[in-house]
Amino acid sequence: MNPICLCFSTGRSGTTFLAHTLKAAYGPDVDVFHEDVGEFQSKPGKYLWHTDRESLGEMRRDPVVAAHVKRVAELSRDRPYVDVGHPAISLIPLFLEAFPGRIRLLHLVRDPVLAAASMAVRGMYDPRFDGLEGPDHNFPPNPNQTRCAHPEFAADWYGMTPFEKNLWRWGEYHLFALAIHEKHPEVPYLKLLSSDLFQNSTSLSAIATFYGLPKRTIVPKREFRNETHPNLTSAISIGKEWKRYVNYPYIRELAKTLGVPPDMELLEKQMMKYAAPSAWKTAKYRWRVRFTRRWLTQKLASVGIWSKQRKGG
Repeated sequence: MNPICLCFSTGRSGTTFLAHTLKAAYGPDVDVFHEDVGEFQSKPGKYLWHTDRESLGEMRRDPVVAAHVKRVAELSRDRPYVDVGHPAISLIPLFLEAFPGRIRLLHLVRDPVLAAASMAVRGMYDPRFDGLEGPDHNFPPNPNQTRCAHPEFAADWYGMTPFEKNLWRWGEYHLFALAIHEKHPEVPYLKLLSSDLFQNSTSLSAIATFYGLPKRTIVPKREFRNETHPNLTSAISIGKEWKRYVNYPYIRELAKTLGVPPDMELLEKQMMKYAAPSAWKTAKYRWRVRFTRRWLTQKLASVGIWSKQRKGG
């Protein structure tokens, strides 16, 4: 039977880069996805920490969840299936039940402050999106409606900033990953720091080997790093509020346990990327993105210059 390979992560941990790198290496021989299932399907706000028999039964009866499980069963019949996207995390207990002996779990860990900031500037927990549902919207957990390891934040939830909510989410996802690993020690499990994906190319080969994929030359696709940029932070930015992470001692302790203890001095520099950019910085970025060879070719063609040159040649 072909392996079904999933990933514990909070998102913004190098999974876009990882998916494109594996997809380029394996082509049609392996079904590789980045977020094959969306949050509107996996419903982490409803199903996170659902691990008991009754809860798994509820998930199986959910037609959207059932359709995804059926899809994975069909795809993995002929080749290995890989989804490194974070939305699948809430479905992992159901996958362990549905596909015994076939699941392999990668656990990617990024510094909690950077991960929370990166999700926040992309709109996770932004008040403007509260209550919105559908394929284009998230369904994140919150302590008022989701089973969680730290429900004590429910009382203060609506007074917390999006960054702080993402910090709480970071803790819940990683505590959930550790709990699943402890409950199912027989399931192949590999924990890596997301920074290793970019700094150590051998980690990519190690992931492919762990996932049970055929031996191939793995070439990093660094153009898919999907980094935070001024277009994002010009709309949603993180100010000095990031320093509030010191008010969450259990997050700091968990980060230390996972091998990513926040470094205040280093974070002072790294968090500048998530601050509101100047108008000049935003304009410079947008011009650089727009002014490509393809854009120039289209502009020249629109005034007839490029087409005349090609005909003359």
